[in-house]
Amino acid sequence: MLPPTVLTPLSDARTLLLAALPAPVPRVMPLGEAAGLVSAATIVSPGPVPARAIAQRRGVAVTASELVGASPYAPVMLSVPPQAVMPGDALPPSRDAVLPLDAVNADGPFHEIGQPAYPGEGAVLSGADLAAGSAIVRAGETLTPAVLLALRLAGINEVSALAPAIAVTSPEGEAGASPDIEWLRATLSGAGCRLVAANAAELIVEVTRAIDAVAGSQSMTRISGLALSPGGETAIDLGAARPIVTVAPRFDAMAGVFLGVLLPFIAARTGRRLRGATRPLTRKLVSQVGFTDIALLRDTGDGYEPLSVGRTPLAVLLTADAAAIIDPGSEGAAAGTPLDAIPLREPFEPQ
Repeated sequence: MLPPTVLTPLSDARTLLLAALPAPVPRVMPLGEAAGLVSAATIVSPGPVPARAIAQRRGVAVTASELVGASPYAPVMLSVPPQAVMPGDALPPSRDAVLPLDAVNADGPFHEIGQPAYPGEGAVLSGADLAAGSAIVRAGETLTPAVLLALRLAGINEVSALAPAIAVTSPEGEAGASPDIEWLRATLSGAGCRLVAANAAELIVEVTRAIDAVAGSQSMTRISGLALSPGGETAIDLGAARPIVTVAPRFDAMAGVFLGVLLPFIAARTGRRLRGATRPLTRKLVSQVGFTDIALLRDTGDGYEPLSVGRTPLAVLLTADAAAIIDPGSEGAAAGTPLDAIPLREPFEPQ
């Protein structure tokens, strides 16, 4: 076991954490549980969407080819009265347009229309939203509300998703009573994780003041501290039934561990890559050698303005647009230096 004064480089800790886990297994779930998760497979539409033409307005359903050349002076006489429809109604077979109700003149049993129509007028034609066989979502893409809408309209009710199962626990009391823990839970959920009980998790994040008292502290597979700022008072136990990341009970430590450890973990377990947006620094950034510093930045339009390095005040957490993971060999960078950072609102690369 490493002496308590020896800190593990962040890159080594991440490698050991990922190596301690089996390959991720996709989970089949109802669409109602899949929002924000990552699709494990490419899904195509099994048929056209919509399957039949749909009315977009109230009126009468007609067949456009029967009204070619129709005019007030040369109306088309209909053999049967046209069917009235409302928005969202499926059109009768062979009907492909919707004309206003007043387009039809009725005189006893006779009905005539004195205007033409084109296919799709006042209607959504079959396959106009999605052609049969078109991709709705590809493996590795996020199951957004729009994707879930398309799946439902295509008649698909469940999906195979990759979603790291993470438990956030606190031995000091009821975890839900802590605003810091609720922030961490919401942040993990927003990054595509499933929040579960400890016995169902693949990774446990334990929030506690007693970092050194965690079970397994004498294990050869325990990382006693990280060369990470903020978040240095973090331990990782790799010898338990499932890895346990122990973090101090304050949001700044949690933010450092989320950005430095958990976000790369989530990307690796879901087959995604973290985004990198490069901007010039608007002023000098100073970092401490030997530590991986988390730098929070504001995107001013002209470049990145450093808001904090190695610490996370609440006011900065509220206003930061991006986070840079500063290499432990760096002392910082001068104004004008290009810096690569992770956008906080969209941290993963689009597929």
